[in-house]
Amino acid sequence: MSTIDHSSLTSDPSTYHEKGNSSDSETCNDTSTHQQHHENTLASPTKHRQESYVLKRNYAASTRLNCQLFLWKLELGYSLHPSIASAFQPTAKASYTPRIADLATGTALWAFDIARDFPAALIDCFDISLEQCPPAQWLSRNITVRRWDIFSNLDSEIEDRYDVVHIRLLLLVVRNNNPRPLLRNALKMLKPGGWLQWDELDPWNAHTVSAATEENRPQSQNAADKMGEKATTEFQKKQELTAMDTLRWVRELDSVIQEVGFEEVRREEIGCDHGLAKYFQDMQFLVMEEEASSKSTEREKETVMRAIEEGVVESQEGRARVTPKVVCLGRKPQG
Repeated sequence: MSTIDHSSLTSDPSTYHEKGNSSDSETCNDTSTHQQHHENTLASPTKHRQESYVLKRNYAASTRLNCQLFLWKLELGYSLHPSIASAFQPTAKASYTPRIADLATGTALWAFDIARDFPAALIDCFDISLEQCPPAQWLSRNITVRRWDIFSNLDSEIEDRYDVVHIRLLLLVVRNNNPRPLLRNALKMLKPGGWLQWDELDPWNAHTVSAATEENRPQSQNAADKMGEKATTEFQKKQELTAMDTLRWVRELDSVIQEVGFEEVRREEIGCDHGLAKYFQDMQFLVMEEEASSKSTEREKETVMRAIEEGVVESQEGRARVTPKVVCLGRKPQG
């Protein structure tokens, strides 16, 4: 991938935001027109899309998302890819006010992290629900959150607006193996020369790791393997997919990004740091608990909770199921 052209990063803040309420007037150099507003809605979320989200949006789910962000940063070594971040550093000749969009933002903590690292950036966070975001008054002055179904039609006011569009962890959200509608929206949102960064799990290469030596490892299938297989089977049923089709889009994500019109596409595969394996496994138990609460029968709930109990014991003994990460980058053509 070539070095990012600084000329594509303009300091041209739009005027559709109003002045923010935060007292932190030093957070951003150019935020007088940037508004943090929870109810600035681009399109009404569809009932079907809201109900298709299988996890919770309560305080426990928010805590899980926040923990997840820091674990990802430890594993990747960054929140914003270094090849993109390097273009945001002020030079002797000029400084930049990059505009960043975070799609499916969840708790908006990724944006808060980026705002700390890049106080001159203006960051817009989008999600179908803002239940997990802080009140606008508590956000950094350069962050705004907006309600929007990211799979719906794009509003013209956010076309050609951003230097970076960031997406993370839509494994349970993308339907029919087709991320193209979202990628087309991301492409339209970017300025010419702007960058997409999509961080995703690679479930095809999930596997179990053990602290034991090979000769001492149990030969029978362990609880972590069973949990992984069960989760995959249930996902197939929900999305009516065959085993071969399940999450195929993740394997092909870089090719699809190129197909919809991005250039300089790059795919990076990040292996699992075994030192973080137990932390990620514990977080997965929280995901399973959230899913268990949505089961239709007590028997189904008990089955999941029993699997978690078995998994916890094995995790304490040094066995965990880990899932590698994939980061895909792509650039909108300059012309």
